[in-house]
Amino acid sequence: MKNAWETYGAARSGGKLLAVRVENDGARLLVTSLLSSGNHLDHDNLDSGRLFFAVDERLAVVKKVRVRKTSLLETAELVRFELTQTLLDSPESFYFDSLPLDEIEGYRHFLAIAYHRREIDACIDDYSRLLRKPSGFKLDSVALAAGYLTFCRVEPGDLQILLDIGPENVTIAMLHNGRLCSIGRMDAPFASGVTIPEANRLGAELKMKLGYLLAELFDEGITVPVARVILSGPFAHDELLTAALAEHTTAEITRPDFHKGYFQPDAAGARLEEFLIPLGLAVG
Repeated sequence: MKNAWETYGAARSGGKLLAVRVENDGARLLVTSLLSSGNHLDHDNLDSGRLFFAVDERLAVVKKVRVRKTSLLETAELVRFELTQTLLDSPESFYFDSLPLDEIEGYRHFLAIAYHRREIDACIDDYSRLLRKPSGFKLDSVALAAGYLTFCRVEPGDLQILLDIGPENVTIAMLHNGRLCSIGRMDAPFASGVTIPEANRLGAELKMKLGYLLAELFDEGITVPVARVILSGPFAHDELLTAALAEHTTAEITRPDFHKGYFQPDAAGARLEEFLIPLGLAVG
């Protein structure tokens, strides 16, 4: 694209570092590169562009906050105040962010996030050394939802669950009517590969975790059933995992349907599911 600017999204997946390059001319996004630390990802492969990286939920304090409709400035102050009341350390120890969720019965719902400053600064130093100084960061679950909603065809159904399954963790994003409504994460024991016992255990633990998140949504007034579970990440096509998950849910299990028009031909390979989180980061 002429007169386009570049944005990179980067995330860790086990021992690998994944990144995507997205061009934006103000009217259209174009994914031009899918890179990994095993595929020439280093300083020399990054052009002049912004870099955003994914943050595991373990490096943050996340809380849903409900406030009455008011001015945006007052709302931001209220959301931050509600979150700071739950923190054990001083506010100066955190970076703060908030994300609007659904508006229900006259209340605005937000995802309030406090990132642990020391851990985030260490990540910034790490990415500065390996790639370049980052321009920002997002929770991996928030990026997962952004990647799906931007670069994929959204499947029909009121409630969808996105599961990005990596070698060390499962990232969860729940969508209600095409908007993020809840997030979560779980540890995954697949650094050495998937076995039948591990797949069955993860399926059972995911059922419990999703049951908790669905109960929370029910209390917020979202009572529709889950339409489907959409798998991404390096283990999206693992047959053992798919079979184990199918035993613990009545919802359809599928994979993201990517809009190939967003991708240059050499960037539209079979590995797209592995890059859904970096894609969401590169949206900016």
